[in-house]
Amino acid sequence: MIKSLSEAEERKTNDIIQYAYLELNNIMKTWCQKYEEGYKGGQMRCDRGEQIESYVKNIIRKINEKSDLNIVALTGDKDKKELKIPGTEIKKNHQVDIHIYKKDQFIAVIECKAYLDSCYYTRACDDFNLFKKFGYNVKHYIFALENSIKEETKLFTDYEKDNICDDIFYLLDGKRISSKPIYDRKYRKNINMNKLGYFINSLEKLLI
Repeated sequence: MIKSLSEAEERKTNDIIQYAYLELNNIMKTWCQKYEEGYKGGQMRCDRGEQIESYVKNIIRKINEKSDLNIVALTGDKDKKELKIPGTEIKKNHQVDIHIYKKDQFIAVIECKAYLDSCYYTRACDDFNLFKKFGYNVKHYIFALENSIKEETKLFTDYEKDNICDDIFYLLDGKRISSKPIYDRKYRKNINMNKLGYFINSLEKLLI
């Protein structure tokens, strides 16, 4: 009976991985079509950012369907957290791209990027540290399609920022080359199934 349950759970996970692969494949195909239709850079960046966030939220929704544990992924703009300096009235609202709840408990945040470079990584770590400084005990993750940061630079930032980032998930093969954008069909990269599987399994470990 336990073996049967395990096999059923594994099939559900494989279904989520297959869904995630097909969904990302379709999204990237759309980007290539829009690029060929002459979409301008600003509009392309905006569309990509929104679609990547929606993609991650949809995967979390699929995991919730598998587990039925009341797992919710909210857009950070609609779930801003108040940060207030103790003993003062000085405060600000703070958020990152995605806030994750399990059984109504705030448990994790995900910053989403088309690619991750040094500046984006430093800013994300600073945002994560603000959550920690003001008492939010959550996991901190970054989701990026492409890797554009040198390993030495990342390690230095991790040391400087007290290893605040719990994990980074990349999904595409190889390093980013700015002159070869993935929304140009001739430079489109493959989805790395091992990285995709790691991303799904890591989310399931966190959420289930």
